[in-house]
Amino acid sequence: MSSTLVIRFGALGDLCLLAWSLAAYAREHGAGGDHADAPLALVTKARYAELMSCVPGIGTVHALTGSRLRDLLHLARHLRGERPAAIIDAHGSLRSGLLLALLGRRPDRRLAKDTVARLELLFLRRRGASLARSMHDRFDELFDLPANDPAPPPPPPLAGIARSGAAPVRRLGLAPGARWDAKRWPAPLFADFLRRFRGTDRAPVRIFLGPQEESWFDDSSLARAAAELADVEVVRSGSLREVAAALGGCTVLLTNDSGLLHLAEAVGTPVLALFGPTVEEFGYFPGLPRSWVLQRPLDCRPCSRNGKRPCWRQDQACLAEIPPARVLEELLALPAWSGAGSPGGGGDV
Repeated sequence: MSSTLVIRFGALGDLCLLAWSLAAYAREHGAGGDHADAPLALVTKARYAELMSCVPGIGTVHALTGSRLRDLLHLARHLRGERPAAIIDAHGSLRSGLLLALLGRRPDRRLAKDTVARLELLFLRRRGASLARSMHDRFDELFDLPANDPAPPPPPPLAGIARSGAAPVRRLGLAPGARWDAKRWPAPLFADFLRRFRGTDRAPVRIFLGPQEESWFDDSSLARAAAELADVEVVRSGSLREVAAALGGCTVLLTNDSGLLHLAEAVGTPVLALFGPTVEEFGYFPGLPRSWVLQRPLDCRPCSRNGKRPCWRQDQACLAEIPPARVLEELLALPAWSGAGSPGGGGDV
């Protein structure tokens, strides 16, 4: 029996942020790195189960194997025998509420949503005080973790996976995808950047593709640039653990606002992130000290809560006007890449 059952079905970025809090909770309760006496059990989707089982402090991962009601009923029957001392609803969704109802339990803690504050920012441009907290902060609050800035920072929760993919050379990672088209730096700009980078630096490059990226990548200018240049590896969708290990072998990841941003940071790889329709107040900015953000300070940002809506201007200026030359300049100046300089943060284009 686990003392605490945590429910979070997805998505990848949220689970990677949650992993920091789960690992910190385990340290607070003296759980070992080998998961001995792990104080936590996690409920999540099957696609994330293997990855999340690598987080220190998680003893058991209960997987939701499908999206139908009968799958949720099957999971509830399985969980009834667990009898956890506490349940934390780290999702706060209709599905997590239904699972709790099927278990006949109320959560001891539930993730506080910021829906109203986000809508006020989106439509009224009001920045409420609650938006100053990141998703990392919100997950920490669920576990009563201290709100401080420890020095040195805690180890990344998936660092053990990263060690298996670590390389003795500098390597650049590129993550050109995102769940929604409006959050993607255009492929021709990625291609332009890649050619400029190769003209400046001979370090090997890994391009990371998820299932959604494979549909457009092969016919893109980025694919052509990758084929023309030496030492460019394309990592197509594999298990998330394999992808995490490959990210761990990168020195820096150039990425959009996507799940791979947070997976990279969870294995300890800093990122250079390009943000467009979404903004820092939504809680998903990078958190590692050596990570960096580039963004355009446009009045139309944010234009949707998650980047799902197409650009109403039809020019995607928030990302299309970030020039590859500036991105290359920022990358080469990053301490994580150059080995010198000031800590990370963010800058406007």
